[in-house]
Amino acid sequence: MKLILMALICFNTYANIHLSPPNFDSYVFVDIKKITSDIQVDFQNKEVIATTTIEFENFQSGKPIFDLVPDAIQTEINGITVDLPEISSPDGETKFRAVDKSLPAGNHRLMIKNKITENLNFTWWTGHLNMAFWMTDLNDRGYLENYIPTNLEFDQFELELNVELGSEKVNEHELFTNGELRTTPTGFHVKYPDYFTSSSLYFHLAKKDKFEKKNLSFTSMNGKVIPITIYSSNNSNVRSAETETLAVLSELEGIFGAWSHPSLVVYVAGSGGMEYAGATRTSLSALGHELIHSYFARGVMPVRGNSGWIDEAIASWRDKGYQYNPSTGFYTTSMAAHSVYRRNTDYRAYNEGAKFMAYLNYQLSDQGGLKTFLKDVYSNYKHTSITTSDFKKFLENFSGLDFTTDFARYILGQRKGHAKHEHVEENPYHPRLSKQDYLDLL
Repeated sequence: MKLILMALICFNTYANIHLSPPNFDSYVFVDIKKITSDIQVDFQNKEVIATTTIEFENFQSGKPIFDLVPDAIQTEINGITVDLPEISSPDGETKFRAVDKSLPAGNHRLMIKNKITENLNFTWWTGHLNMAFWMTDLNDRGYLENYIPTNLEFDQFELELNVELGSEKVNEHELFTNGELRTTPTGFHVKYPDYFTSSSLYFHLAKKDKFEKKNLSFTSMNGKVIPITIYSSNNSNVRSAETETLAVLSELEGIFGAWSHPSLVVYVAGSGGMEYAGATRTSLSALGHELIHSYFARGVMPVRGNSGWIDEAIASWRDKGYQYNPSTGFYTTSMAAHSVYRRNTDYRAYNEGAKFMAYLNYQLSDQGGLKTFLKDVYSNYKHTSITTSDFKKFLENFSGLDFTTDFARYILGQRKGHAKHEHVEENPYHPRLSKQDYLDLL
């Protein structure tokens, strides 16, 4: 029985094909085993070219679905040149890339070469490259697919990056990242944890000494020493972030349990922030919001857009002081009732979602409140991906209560009658940024 249970755990951790959206027409979603991307920087021509190899398995015959926003320069499947057209989901909710060749079930190798053009800047006066893989959960196709080919957020896989700058440039740059970093004679090699998804990776390449930074450590409650890097354009931000980071880590560990990522990277810049797995780009005011996301969002991870509300609701509930309320204060929402192909988070998670968490906190009074439940969820499901139905099931198993009516009304929009105006506003911790805003962060 123990062996069967362990096999099921391994399958759920590393082969998340059961969490993919439905296949359609001749197209099939796949399970990526490993991604290796060689990123070549050409300073003379001011170009960045990524050559990415993907080892994957499809579980039935069909045309494999991946994603990559920029057009491919070259694509090969099992050594044969193929096209990589952009296709739409059946309902038009989003777009993907698919290999234009039906493959039998089994293991395959895909090679894609593409230019990286987003969020990079060659500085002609110094001869350096500032570049980042900035991400967002507020826009469709907002993750790693903007830079290199990857899978949708449901999948977890090994990922290695080889960044080639040339021997004359490597010592003039530094790389801030949440992977295992090694400097080579000509660039950087990064290996990321195999529980990462397309929304987990933090990557920021910059001219060396462009930023003020401090390296420190935090001793976790389990005795593990967590290395921390904090950096910003001014030293005042670094000092303030150091104090706040250590305080928030102590708070979160005391409530939810030990920090589960190998390290922590904090870049203090811009307005609001964005979460990564054990990393964040954040303003000082949003730091606490972003750090809890390393527990819920990039610790316990959403499968797709319809489960993205969970972590934003939890983080916003924390921002509002872990509120406790016998009612939600709103009529209904459909924040988790979008297309099964939706990839971005419903904005109502920040307001109505936080209110729903306050309501759950009241409902769980006899079981120790929402904090006790979330600690249990994190202990049992960290580094795995969950859906809204999973969250409801965990809640009911933990409490012995039936939340079917509450989820139908407040989360799935199944309440009969006329809903009042659903309050949707931009959250100060996750504002929408323009292309220029992202470039200014480099």
